[in-house]
Amino acid sequence: MCATVVVTVLVCGGLLTAAALVPAPTVVMPFIAVSCVGLPMMASWELHRSVVILRMTGGVRRRRGEARLLQDMRRYLDQLPETEHPLGH
Repeated sequence: MCATVVVTVLVCGGLLTAAALVPAPTVVMPFIAVSCVGLPMMASWELHRSVVILRMTGGVRRRRGEARLLQDMRRYLDQLPETEHPLGH
């Protein structure tokens, strides 16, 4: 969701810049301005919910911590000596 909002803002900014630099018809300019301001505002409304969820769940930092913990556990298991199965299997 965060990447979608960033892409929306960049595309709308580029469209508004292109419409201002390349003479767009004056009738179309208000519609372009309203949509280029309104769409990022609507996208940011959804972004707030996504940021709240990321903060509640720990987001990327938590996953990195879990990955580090898993890596440490695997390293510990690799240090343990190999033993034969008690039944010989």
